[in-house]
Amino acid sequence: MRSKTRNNRPTVLRSRRGCTATEVAQRSRGSGERACAGWLRYFAGVGSVAAVRNGIWLGVLSAVCLSACSGAPAEAQKNRTFYDWSTAVSSTNGEFEEAYPPLDLAAAAPMVRYKGVTVLRHGIHLSRPSDWVLRDGDNTPGQAFVQYISPNAYAFAIHERPESVQELWRDVVRRFQDDTRALGAKIVGGAVPVATHLGQGRAYTIEREVEAPKKPLTSHSREYLLRGRTRIVLVQVVHEGEDPSAVDQELLRVINTLEVL
Repeated sequence: MRSKTRNNRPTVLRSRRGCTATEVAQRSRGSGERACAGWLRYFAGVGSVAAVRNGIWLGVLSAVCLSACSGAPAEAQKNRTFYDWSTAVSSTNGEFEEAYPPLDLAAAAPMVRYKGVTVLRHGIHLSRPSDWVLRDGDNTPGQAFVQYISPNAYAFAIHERPESVQELWRDVVRRFQDDTRALGAKIVGGAVPVATHLGQGRAYTIEREVEAPKKPLTSHSREYLLRGRTRIVLVQVVHEGEDPSAVDQELLRVINTLEVL
């Protein structure tokens, strides 16, 4: 999903299938899906701000909605609002993702098979669960991103930040924190030093309140601001509830193998 501005006014937010947020809301059924429509309306407003400032939320707009509204994995796959396979981006054409065999890992119960991939114009290598669905992507320099949806009810996205690795790290961190707060989010835990296989940075816990039909919803995300040799990226994991420990084991290999080139 994308948002653009024209004369400082946001255009209608549309998905890759051409549906507006209103149309999505009209198709929703049940209280859970009505809440999803609320998420989409919220991001229709903030998406344009992010596009103007630094693109933090480009590509993860629908993912937050999907994660917040899903139930157990089996139920998620029955819910087309969560798991609409027709809107997924093919990962076989190599436009946003290419295979990177050195990071492949065979399945070992209870873990699924991991697939090594390279994304963001060969700027990022990682090993991801093979059952992730590539939801969206963009290769625009300085705004490149990929977004995945997991059947375990969370979204995973990597965004290229329009920052120079030559800048002082404290300035990069300050801008990220300022941008996050400007979008109405709350940093509830952060600036924790973290290192990946190739890259280092800071980890944050972020909360955002979103209007919904009955009462405001709160999204929770774990976000990693990472620096490599040639680029700075933001990794976002948007999950259900306050405790992401249920998916920690699955994500451990993803973060540990992440290479920011």
